[in-house]
Amino acid sequence: MKDVLLFVDPPQPGSWNMAVDEALMQWSASHGQHALRFYQWSEPTLSLGYFQAHQDRQTHAASLRSPWVRRASGGGAIMHDAELTYSYSMPVPQGQAGHNTELYDAFHGTLIDLLQASGVAAQFAGDDHAQQQQQPFLCFQRRTWADVLVEGHKIAGSAQRKQRGALLQHGSVLLRQSTSAPELPGLDQWLELSPETLADSWQQVIAKTLQLRLIPATLPAEILSQARVIESEKFASPTWNQRR
Repeated sequence: MKDVLLFVDPPQPGSWNMAVDEALMQWSASHGQHALRFYQWSEPTLSLGYFQAHQDRQTHAASLRSPWVRRASGGGAIMHDAELTYSYSMPVPQGQAGHNTELYDAFHGTLIDLLQASGVAAQFAGDDHAQQQQQPFLCFQRRTWADVLVEGHKIAGSAQRKQRGALLQHGSVLLRQSTSAPELPGLDQWLELSPETLADSWQQVIAKTLQLRLIPATLPAEILSQARVIESEKFASPTWNQRR
């Protein structure tokens, strides 16, 4: 079994959440350690995908009052509100190219198993969803093969980022509809789950399916210190957030 450190963090601002994810990715590269993190957001926050233009957020009126941050991963904008967010960081060989599709399968597949066991008809989006010519602004209105759908509605999606010998995958599960993104239904239309309940149940299925030994931990001082630097220099900086 592989030892994986497990962090379950309290709600925090968007810039801090993104900084911790990046610090964990750097830590995985330098320490050769895997880490699973579950977290929430201290207030409804919009995250833009790395390649999105920041001016495009003006096209989504419902989220304009919310703070925002640019992710280091690609994809569409996500309204982080009534959801559970996770990240998984792991070392990878230097120069390894492409996405780790097995990691998408692992996390989304275990979520599907968990939901199906509760009577929810969750499934992978698969290849039946044609690429839109014009990608919607919101991530949860886009479709890729690995997305988790319930009755055609996307309720979970993830993105990856590789950097200097490590890979970060993070993703969101929409638990309830948000007033800041009212066009997106939440999982509560089919199953009521709190973020804490989902995190507890999901980690157990992940550990069993992937044969992981999850070791509960708190973020060490080294990661917290690095995250403070990353937050200040990057995710809390207009230079980063308005770079496109």
